[in-house]
Amino acid sequence: MSKVVTFGEIMLRLQTNNHLRFIQSNSLEATFGGGEANVAVSLANYGHDAYFVTKLPANPIGDWCKAELRKYGVKNDFIADGGERVGIYFSEKGASQRASNVVYDRAHSSIATAKAEDFDWDKIFDGCEWFHFTGITPAISDQAAEVCLVALKEAKKKGETLFLKDGNGNEKKPEKYIMMPGYAKRRHPIVEERLKKLAEYAETAACNML
Repeated sequence: MSKVVTFGEIMLRLQTNNHLRFIQSNSLEATFGGGEANVAVSLANYGHDAYFVTKLPANPIGDWCKAELRKYGVKNDFIADGGERVGIYFSEKGASQRASNVVYDRAHSSIATAKAEDFDWDKIFDGCEWFHFTGITPAISDQAAEVCLVALKEAKKKGETLFLKDGNGNEKKPEKYIMMPGYAKRRHPIVEERLKKLAEYAETAACNML
């Protein structure tokens, strides 16, 4: 099976039980979640060699998160240690016509303050066939956007192909590629701003034009 690398933020999820509102709750269920981490878990379940790359604080909460990833077969060899905290989101599950509600507390998370030198992309991409991240990751902070750009350049040097998915979901399917949903640029101005440098880099590859 393929070696797959995903990169992004994983957060501590605190959710009410039995569809209760926040104000009704005396306890919250604690789990971890994040789009790129979820992809790694799914691919590990299918038998792929899945690595999740992020930055987590060097404390028991960071260790707990790594243990949860290992539980699902995801490798965390390249997770950087450091920073102040894990981002948190509070989830209030909807019921009937009442929609779910999510409150984020992710400012100054470890991945938001990560630096390019925190990750040895040459080593991370050794033998990698697929690199996955989403438009959320470069939108986290300017530092995270810079880390994404460095990662893409290193992936390109490794011979992997970069493409962006367009707003209609159309995509090119080379043998190796990096996936970044271009439609995210149209969903939020912050995402558009943070993806600008990445999009400019992508356009330098003739086979990757939208």
